[in-house]
Amino acid sequence: MAAIRTLGPGKLTITDTGKGRDFSAQVTKVQLAASNNTDDPINFLDGSQDTSTSTDWTLEGTIVDDFDADNLSAWCFDHAGEQMPFEWVPNDKGKIKWTGNVNVSAVSIGGDVKSKNTNDFSFPVTNLSHAAYSGTITAQEGN
Repeated sequence: MAAIRTLGPGKLTITDTGKGRDFSAQVTKVQLAASNNTDDPINFLDGSQDTSTSTDWTLEGTIVDDFDADNLSAWCFDHAGEQMPFEWVPNDKGKIKWTGNVNVSAVSIGGDVKSKNTNDFSFPVTNLSHAAYSGTITAQEGN
């Protein structure tokens, strides 16, 4: 089997009972970004060292603005500060999904006049894991 190297068709959902949102048809970029942190080593008398390394994750991407009343930026504004589960399938042929929890934050909206504006989002991630994905993705109507 050949390696799947293209992002999409896939899906990104942030969900909570009654408050969830499918980001799939409104994002042009999605990534899980790793930030690796290494603390200064602790030196012991016997010459040994203790070092600690940790990784912080963020779910990042780019939203294409729409200015309807139920737009994605308004949803992020309304749910800023809430922690919700997410699922990201980078490509349905790749058969992997990433899941965890994100802390939703407000996202900018607007930009240049007479342009299709985009704005970036970055949500901190906890409880990140991956598993097999066996579903299929169907294209949604775009705006």
